[in-house]
Amino acid sequence: MNIKKLFYIITIFFIFYIIPKMVFSQTYDTPEVYIVTVNSMDLCEDAACTKYTRLGATTKSFDIASAAATGDVGTYVEEITLEVGKSYTHARWNLNRAMTLKGGASVGGGVTCSTAANGTAGTETVAAYTAGDQTEANLVLFMVDLGKLANSGGPVANDYTSKGVQLVSDDFPSATTFDYIKKLTSTYTVSEEVPVISMSFNVTDNLGIGYNNSGSTSNGVANNTCYYWVEDPSPIISIK
Repeated sequence: MNIKKLFYIITIFFIFYIIPKMVFSQTYDTPEVYIVTVNSMDLCEDAACTKYTRLGATTKSFDIASAAATGDVGTYVEEITLEVGKSYTHARWNLNRAMTLKGGASVGGGVTCSTAANGTAGTETVAAYTAGDQTEANLVLFMVDLGKLANSGGPVANDYTSKGVQLVSDDFPSATTFDYIKKLTSTYTVSEEVPVISMSFNVTDNLGIGYNNSGSTSNGVANNTCYYWVEDPSPIISIK
């Protein structure tokens, strides 16, 4: 068996692109700040990631809406062993469900909804929310459980799983993190070359904004209150 130990520098590139939005929405904004936290990355030999090699297990945060997003904003450095000639088809990586965003937009009726310092951070069961007409500032949003978005029957399982989010029995296996499994742009076969793994995230219109004017509290969000959610930051992953 031909085994080669390589000191990999895995370079992360964040690129702007547009993907279809999840469907439970009222309006959107492209956030000025979009901080995600990566906990681990794996290369997988199959779509279910039953066989995988861990590339990195360092927890690190990146602002994928920053000016640096068009270039290299961080690296994972890990000493790993890969078998030359082995092929990988998918990547799996773990993110925190909490993400920090900043942005806002008009929701009509003379009301502007903006993430704000005095807002309430999101949780598993309640979307982040603020009063209307606040000064924009960072706010922690959360990928809420199914059916927990205000004024909505969503999200439904397909809103997540169609993007590669791994649910178990229509639920997040963890209260704080979630896994993606994504197909690589092309199969990667290990060679003598040290690879660069490029990961692209969507940020365009990635801040979901709603306003609860239903006349009553909806999924923990009071009437006449702005609420927010994260559109899927699903990556495109390629290895060169």
